[in-house]
Amino acid sequence: MRSKSARSLSRFVFALLACASPSLAAQPYVQFVPWKILKPAQSPPSAPLILYWLPATREEMKKSELLTAHDLSTYAMQCVAMIVVRPDDAARIEKLAGEDDLPIAVLIDADGNEVARSTARHGSLAIDEVESMVGDELEEREIVADAMLDRARTLTSDGERDEAVALYRKVLEQRCTCPRQARDAQRALKKLGVHQ
Repeated sequence: MRSKSARSLSRFVFALLACASPSLAAQPYVQFVPWKILKPAQSPPSAPLILYWLPATREEMKKSELLTAHDLSTYAMQCVAMIVVRPDDAARIEKLAGEDDLPIAVLIDADGNEVARSTARHGSLAIDEVESMVGDELEEREIVADAMLDRARTLTSDGERDEAVALYRKVLEQRCTCPRQARDAQRALKKLGVHQ
């Protein structure tokens, strides 16, 4: 633990630098995307969605804007696993990349099906395209969950309680990718006297 005088000195130095360079004090907080590097023999994690990033070189792994992409940091909190495939993982690259040149990003669902992919432009990935690819899939899942909620409400009104409960439970299972809809489903189940 640092001493009181050391902490005071640190504050003084930072204040001095901030006065000399106001932009330093006003710099935004940078949040890193929680990428996990997958070893060649390692199995991928279990997740509703997995975003695979296949960089062309190790140097790209260190300098890419994908490391600090804001939206990807947010999507990681919705159970989208962020996985880096090493440039020397030939078997996985062949399986995921196919005929495409690296770098690429591939979005895979829990069943191993490809949902979407983003390929390189002029040797690099477009960050906004990768973020949109993931965001669009999450939005689509939310639309489907909203439709299920509407249907469950109709079934409840029509007295078809069991069918409504089954739908609400399906929405609740998606609590990580669709948190708002899952909360609505949980409240509806509570009103119906169903314990989760």
